[in-house]
Amino acid sequence: MQKKSGPLYYRIKEDIKERIENNEFTKGQVMPTEKELCEEYGACRVTIRRALEELIGEGILERGFGRTATVKCELVPRSMNSLSGLYEELSKSGIKCSTFILSSTVQRAERELSARMGIQENEEVLRLERLRYANGIPLCYQEIFLNGRMCHGLEMKNGEVSLYNILEKKYGIRLSTAEQTIKAVVSDYRISAMLELPEQTCMLYVMRTAYDDKGTCVEFSNTYYVSTRYQLDMTLKREGL
Repeated sequence: MQKKSGPLYYRIKEDIKERIENNEFTKGQVMPTEKELCEEYGACRVTIRRALEELIGEGILERGFGRTATVKCELVPRSMNSLSGLYEELSKSGIKCSTFILSSTVQRAERELSARMGIQENEEVLRLERLRYANGIPLCYQEIFLNGRMCHGLEMKNGEVSLYNILEKKYGIRLSTAEQTIKAVVSDYRISAMLELPEQTCMLYVMRTAYDDKGTCVEFSNTYYVSTRYQLDMTLKREGL
């Protein structure tokens, strides 16, 4: 730590800020524990905690109750006023969207899934599992089921990020409407690990059922967003005015 004036907690705070600006600690990265920082700076836990709390207050770090602090990420904006894919939304904001395909399998729809999609039980569906990234930072986990009759033989590679674009250009399917349910949930350990989260954490869960212009269900999906990296925007209009 370079020589600075002021109380020790302030000097530690400013040093951590410099390390973040120099990308020694990157956005989304979990910070060292209070114990580790005490050893590194030769300071007591009260001093380290004061420095971290001030950084949290300045919006540089963030953490939930009892959790190790992380370097705060910029929120990824998402409009709720139109039916679009994540790739399309992020591209509008100048954010690079990338995808990692975890699995792509053909399976038979069980009773609950067939009811949600309005298809016959045991009918063929394509199940995709993928991770989405915003400027290289993990943003969400997606489980997607596609109507097998409408997109038979569809294959996605890691370099292909827009599913809706593939559906439109390769299969002539244009989504028209969708129903969504949004709620807060706690991630399981598998999703936390895949999204590089330190532990189970609060996530924004979005369940979507999307239809074409004939009312046929094309897609049913479960998406888990890292809540501290995602922001929903919508325009509301009061009825009768």
